Amino acid sequence: MTRTRPGLAGALLVLLLALACSGGDDPDIAVPGERAGAPEDAGEDADDPAVDPLLGETFHVAQAVDDTLVVREAAQETSDELVTLSAADEPSGLIVCLVEQQIGDWLQVRLPTGPPDRTGWVARDDVTLSRHRFHIEVSLGERTLTLYTGEIEALSVPVAVGPDAPGAGEVRYIKELVQVPAQAPTYGRFAYGLSGSTTTLEALTAGEGVVAIHGTPDESRLGGAVDRGAVAVGDDILTRFVETIGLPLGTPVRFVE
Repeated sequence: MTRTRPGLAGALLVLLLALACSGGDDPDIAVPGERAGAPEDAGEDADDPAVDPLLGETFHVAQAVDDTLVVREAAQETSDELVTLSAADEPSGLIVCLVEQQIGDWLQVRLPTGPPDRTGWVARDDVTLSRHRFHIEVSLGERTLTLYTGEIEALSVPVAVGPDAPGAGEVRYIKELVQVPAQAPTYGRFAYGLSGSTTTLEALTAGEGVVAIHGTPDESRLGGAVDRGAVAVGDDILTRFVETIGLPLGTPVRFVE
């Protein structure tokens, strides 16, 4: 499904991915002290940094049902408002958050903008929920991107790392998918915008501040560095993510050495 965002006059085509679901619209979410999808016999290994906390994880994604989403500092209606997210501020026209946990009728979520680790609380009735088991690991040193589905390594491909790439140890998530306009060929056909940033038409055209997994017109740079962008992969890989795999919004992306 495609649509253009009002105000960009059709210059930026937004592809709205259906969030990959397993089950109904009301999936179970971990309560405090539990992690959805974590093995029951994790035991002491749960605190072992050598154990990958993402492997085997089921991720829950919240999408706002309205054009705005009120985020509060705590899990109660009387709590102070942290921020009000607006769909108008997102190139996709969607407000997508990655869920951390649920307490009663409230969800703790990672926010699409602001500091990458910023979280807040949203009312369950203000969002729709879906779930999936995808996550991505980007090795900045080895210049590779590895896609996992659950504990299975689905594919591993070379990437080129640009100046806007997050540092090792950061965890972002995919909050949008855009088709790159013709005036920004540096980023190939598609770009998956990551949380903690805004993938605007102006940034794409200027070649600055694009924190995304994107394509590159020069695939000979894969395995090395690029002058612009964050994580560049081959256009064939991006097409596979979009058209074959259907990589969902809300996919965590972890950056490692």
